[in-house]
Amino acid sequence: MIPYSRRGRSVAAATLLAVASCVVFAGCSAEVPEPAALPTHAAVRPSPGPALSGDQQRTVDTAWAAFQKLNGIYLTAGQTGKYDWNKDVTRRPLYRYAGGRYMAQLERDLGLLSEQGLVRIGKPKVTLRRVVSVSATSIVVEACVDDAGTDTVNKKTRKSVAAPGQNKRYPVTLRAGLYPDSAWRWVDSHTDRAASC
Repeated sequence: MIPYSRRGRSVAAATLLAVASCVVFAGCSAEVPEPAALPTHAAVRPSPGPALSGDQQRTVDTAWAAFQKLNGIYLTAGQTGKYDWNKDVTRRPLYRYAGGRYMAQLERDLGLLSEQGLVRIGKPKVTLRRVVSVSATSIVVEACVDDAGTDTVNKKTRKSVAAPGQNKRYPVTLRAGLYPDSAWRWVDSHTDRAASC
């Protein structure tokens, strides 16, 4: 269920990969500055992350718990086709846990699912693999996504629309930013579909 790249893929395949992608820009306030580039990790086993202080570990734990809630909201919306498209972005369900391009991408994917009469079935497994970095305003982590038990299907026919032969287990690098309201929101992602985890 998480962040992905859409270039060169059909919309149906992209919706299957939606949670991890970040390609579209949103009109969210308090955008967190982008790092120069998110790291790509092709190795099957990640190297250990930095040693974290107790405060840093609590911060990461809080942010990761927020990601799991975000993931749950996105999954439910993708499975039911229901999402509160409030005109005020800050009142939408995902806003509490996501922002910037990542929120825009997730919402765009939910919109495409709805427009094309598609729904997601199954629940991907997302596991935190390691913490890449922690600062006062940014957290970068690497997660492993296992999409083996999921599919994107036509709502009426229940037939799969997913592109065949895709890697179903892959690493995703995610970044959270600290917003002025003291909330950690997930704002960016990079999926490495060529790698495994």
